[in-house]
Amino acid sequence: MEHAPIDRDTTLAIARRARRLLIKTGTEIVRLDAHGGALDDDAAERYLVHEDGFMRVPVLLVDDLLVRGFTDALYAEVFATRARSS
Repeated sequence: MEHAPIDRDTTLAIARRARRLLIKTGTEIVRLDAHGGALDDDAAERYLVHEDGFMRVPVLLVDDLLVRGFTDALYAEVFATRARSS
């Protein structure tokens, strides 16, 4: 990321392709679901764009799921769900 930061517009373009977001905020996980449509740009910007105007990291994209933040439990949930749907 230090070599190729992702700006606000590109971040929102990536988020628009996602239908579900899992976002680590402190000790909580925020779960957003677009229910078949596109996610709201305001919510995407609030959770994905840092105050400096670039994407917050880490970000993981899996099919229509975008995950921001990392915990072992969060990634275990993502990959367990993916394994069941494969």
